Amino acid sequence: MIRDEALGLFRKITGLLTEPVLLVAADTEVLAANPAAIRLLPGVEDGTPLSALVSESADDVARCVRQWLRTGHPTPAGLTLHGYDGARLRCRCFGARAQWMPVPSVHLRAVRIDPGDRFLTLKERVNALERERTLRFRATEDRAALNASLSAVHARLDHLHAMIVALTAAATPEAVGELVAEHVPTILGCTGADLRLAPSAPARTHLHIPVTPHATLALTADSPPSPEHLESVTSLIGGALSRF
Repeated sequence: MIRDEALGLFRKITGLLTEPVLLVAADTEVLAANPAAIRLLPGVEDGTPLSALVSESADDVARCVRQWLRTGHPTPAGLTLHGYDGARLRCRCFGARAQWMPVPSVHLRAVRIDPGDRFLTLKERVNALERERTLRFRATEDRAALNASLSAVHARLDHLHAMIVALTAAATPEAVGELVAEHVPTILGCTGADLRLAPSAPARTHLHIPVTPHATLALTADSPPSPEHLESVTSLIGGALSRF
């Protein structure tokens, strides 16, 4: 009964206004509309949510309603209303909590704005700056990831070059094994590398890769290394062992 009286009072007060005025519940459902809003917005009398009457997303509309519920003074926000014949009406909507309603509600007044409106221009400028900030942030993240990848590649190449030089100077198969333990983990991204010059029982925690002509490379790793990197390393080791 109290709610019906409040809605009747709203319609009586706003009936003569030429600007669209809406009463919106906390869940964004339109509770009432003045005659100007009814003439302007198709479907506004059907208790539809405010998001069905505007171009903005339901999340954006809900955010505006929550903001308006927190204030007793009309606070502006930009919304694009859907008029008849598919017209899009850019409006500055002033909303505030309807203190006289028995349930949380928003009293909303919509004012048409032209493309040169300072409020609209400022909002679009802020939105453009936010988009630019987001793009720059993503570009910075992408650049950081690329730099990290390039650093990893350079480090792997440096170790590979050092390994090639050392293998060329290795005087015994045992020396080759020591160089493998030193360089291969960094090159292949594993935690350990062991060159076995004679057949041995495989350990379950190791990856065993045959290396021609007479060795096995045992790797301790969380995941298999890149096949391309593994092929390069085993070729280098096999070439060094073939001298003995």
